Amino acid sequence: MITIGLFLLFALAASAQKNNVWRGGAPGHETEWAFFKNWSTGKIPSEFDNVIIPDVSASTGDYPVIRTGEVEILGLEIQSGATLTLMPEARLLVETLQISGTCKGCKSRILMEGDGGGRGMTASLGQ
Repeated sequence: MITIGLFLLFALAASAQKNNVWRGGAPGHETEWAFFKNWSTGKIPSEFDNVIIPDVSASTGDYPVIRTGEVEILGLEIQSGATLTLMPEARLLVETLQISGTCKGCKSRILMEGDGGGRGMTASLGQ
């Protein structure tokens, strides 16, 4: 009984963290972060998601824009050739961050959690 319980707990924890890949290009909402059809899982990223923004220049050419509010995700990877834009009224909270592409407006709007010592730590970004 304990073995089954531990297995279920592990399975739930493993499934809670998932990759959610940007696709973009949903008609009428091409660059909208908060539109479910722009994401590979069919859901807007949450605090349990590792978000991957690939280079979509050969497909939709539409990259995500976070316009307002505070968005919390587990991790963010912006791949080479890809772009994320944070508007002045938006904030992004992440635990892990890997940027090989471009993050517009991110210099003071991405807040690191976890190993960064808490919610108030700002990531060091060039833009």
